[in-house]
Amino acid sequence: MRVVGGRRLAAACASALLLAGCGSSTQGVPIASGSSSTSGTATTAVASGPGEPFDPCTIPKDAVTASGLDVSTERADFAGITTYPGWKGCTWDGAAQNSWYYVAVLSSMESIEELLRSPSFVRVSDLDVAGRNAAQLRHADELQFLGCAVALGTDGGLIVLDLQKKGSRELEGDACAEVNRHAADLESFFPK
Repeated sequence: MRVVGGRRLAAACASALLLAGCGSSTQGVPIASGSSSTSGTATTAVASGPGEPFDPCTIPKDAVTASGLDVSTERADFAGITTYPGWKGCTWDGAAQNSWYYVAVLSSMESIEELLRSPSFVRVSDLDVAGRNAAQLRHADELQFLGCAVALGTDGGLIVLDLQKKGSRELEGDACAEVNRHAADLESFFPK
C-alpha cells in the first residue's frame, strides 16, 4: 500500500464515509477484495448479483489499459477501505511511470439525485459523457483542488469516477479533463 499524505488520506476517508452514508439504505454488499477485471472487449456491463451494484472490477482489462490506467495496480478498494454498504468500487493508478493520480470507479444502487444533495460535494457543472447526462463534482472540503469526479446516473443507480492526486505529488495536468476522458473511454462498460 502506498503512503498517502495526512490531508489526502483524511480527504479520501471523508469521501469513503460520504459514499457510505449518502444513501438512505445502509444494507450493502461487501466488495470482494480479490476481484479482477475480465479480459475481452465486450461493450456490455457485467451484472452483479440481484440487488447488487455493478462491479467496476469487471471492466475489461484491455479497456482499462486503453484508457491510460495501469491494470497491474487494480484494487477493489478506495483509500484502503474495501467495504462500503451498498457500494462497489475498483481503483487503478494512471499508466504513466510514477503517475500523479489514481481513479476510483464506484457504483451504487442509490440515485444520482441523492449524491448531488450531499453537502460533501460541490456540483461544478453538468456535462455530457458519451451521450449520457453527468455531473462534474469536487469535494467540498478541499482547500485546494486535489482531484475531480464525474457522476453518471444509470437505470439502477449511479457510477462515480473519482480522480485524485497521489500523496504529495504535484498536479501534472487538469484533473477534471483527465477524469472526463476516463469516463468517456469507459462509459460503454457501465450499466445504462
